[in-house]
Formats: sequence, structure tokens, C-alpha cells
Amino acid sequence: MKQTSFLLTALLVCLTAISQNVFTLDGASGTRVYSNIDSALKYSADGDYLYLPAGNISAPQGFMVKNKLNIIGAGHYPDSTQATGQTVITGNVHFWTESSGSVLQGVYISSNIYFGVGPSSGGAKNILISRCNVNTIHLSIDGGTFYGAENVFIKDNVLRYAIAFAYVKNVVVENNLIEGALMNGDGLITVRNNVFLRPTPTLINTVRAARFENNIFLVSSSFFGGDCTGNLWYNNCFKEVDPLGTQFPTGNKFNVTDLFVNQTGTSFQYTDNYHLTALSPAKAAGLAATDCGIFGGNNPYKEGAVPVNPHIRAKNLPSQTDAQEKKK
Repeated sequence: MKQTSFLLTALLVCLTAISQNVFTLDGASGTRVYSNIDSALKYSADGDYLYLPAGNISAPQGFMVKNKLNIIGAGHYPDSTQATGQTVITGNVHFWTESSGSVLQGVYISSNIYFGVGPSSGGAKNILISRCNVNTIHLSIDGGTFYGAENVFIKDNVLRYAIAFAYVKNVVVENNLIEGALMNGDGLITVRNNVFLRPTPTLINTVRAARFENNIFLVSSSFFGGDCTGNLWYNNCFKEVDPLGTQFPTGNKFNVTDLFVNQTGTSFQYTDNYHLTALSPAKAAGLAATDCGIFGGNNPYKEGAVPVNPHIRAKNLPSQTDAQEKKK
């Protein structure tokens, strides 16, 4: 009964968001609706679900997550948000230390994600960022200094520039489409089943003792920068020549072609299709004979990055009704 009630509440939120710009909190205190994001964040409680409507959410001073929240938008793929529209956060998102255990899903972020706003607020733990489109994820305020964050799961996202690890431990980067670089990492980082579209400006920059498996890399030039020693490379596919050298290559493939059903260039496009072709050399090329790329692994990329809440793909509403609510 509780699960049914939750689903009905979430569906009601989705339907309401079609017609008006509302921010809904659902949790132990019941369901509360607010007309702006500042109020919703102010009155949220640990464990709440915060449902973001479609449209532009302005956060000029930053979208501040200061407690444990499950933040869910309407999605960002155009073909999956035709009925509702995209959820777009204009500005940066900041996870404060008190936000440990939070989830962010289903939004387009015009700028970046940061952990904290300074050294004293950068210790968030157990954070899931999934099914979002974001410029850069900085696991501290500057992306290069460790302030206590750990256990970060980055999955099913479009990353338009980079991930700056800030030497955080226990980071998993899985099934993402990544246009740029990974930087400032030192061990206990797993990078698997991603598609790397281009190096910007250097793809792997000062990342040590990380594990790379089942990824697809479209560009091999400008591959390493800084200290990149001790990394392990298992069953990755490279469209171009071998950039690894002495980086302990095992089961990797180089100079591969005919990878995707429909993909061009070195930038992400919503119209591209990153499924593997029937004859793709990346099929069954991963560990345990799984596929490389975003649709491989134990939890493949979610089609259209659709968020977990009940989702409306299309709507067909009468333009006018009579008193008996019959379509005219």
C-alpha cells in the first residue's frame, strides 16, 4: 500500500508539472508543493524526494543541496521529454557535506556540479549523479583539492567537458558519454563502459592507479598528461592507434571501425545512436564477454536517460471541454 501511494503521488506530481511550474517535496512529512526552488530547498527534510518541473530553474547563486535529498527532474533528452519539456538548471549545483546520501537525476545543468562551496563544506559522501547532462563534475570546490568527499557514483550521464576527481576515493564512473577529460585522481577509481568522444585538452590528466575496463575511446591523440602511472586497462576498444604504451594493457583492441549504429564527430549529439552494430568489434569484447560501451555491463545505459519516477512521453489533451468534461 505504501509503495502504491508513493507511485500515485509521483504520478500526480508529473501531471501537475505539465501545466504549472511547481516544486514538490514528498517524504515523512507528506507532500508539499512550492512555487519556487528556494522555498522547496529551504523546507526540505532529510530523505525527501524533490521533484523538479520541466522548464528553466534559475539558480544564479547556485543550486544548494544542504541535506539528504532525492532530486528528480523530468529528463533532458528531447525525444523523451516531448510531453513535459526538459528540466534545465541554469547555474551550478553544489552538494554540501550535509547532503551525504543524496541522488540527482534527470536534469540538464547549464554549468557544473561542485562538492561544497569551500573547504569546510566539501565532505559529501555516498552521492549518486545519474541520467543528467552536465558540463563538468568537480568533486571539490576546485576539483584539485581533497576536502573529505568519498563514495561517488557517476552513471548514465552526458558530460560535456570533464570530471575532476579531487583525489576522492571510491569513485565509480559507469556508462557515461564523456566529451572530455578525467583529472586529479589517485586510486580507488573505476571507469567502465563509458564512451569517450574526444580529449579536452588531455584525456587522462594526473590520474593514477585507476582501473579502466570495457570503455570505448574514439580519439587517441593528446591522451595522457601529468603523472598517469599505475593505471590498469582491461578490454577497452580504441578507434585509433594504441596510446597506452607501458600502461599494462590487457585484452584491449586498437584501430577498430564500424562501432556504432549512428555516430559522427567527436561531440555528443542527441540524434546519435550509440548502440553497437551487429558486427561491431566492441560486441562481447569486454570482461566476461560483455559488450564495451554504454549499453554493456551489468546495468546498461538507460534509453533516453529517463528518470526513475513515472514518466510521461506524450500527452493528448482536448483543447476545450464542456461542463461534463466531454471534448468539444
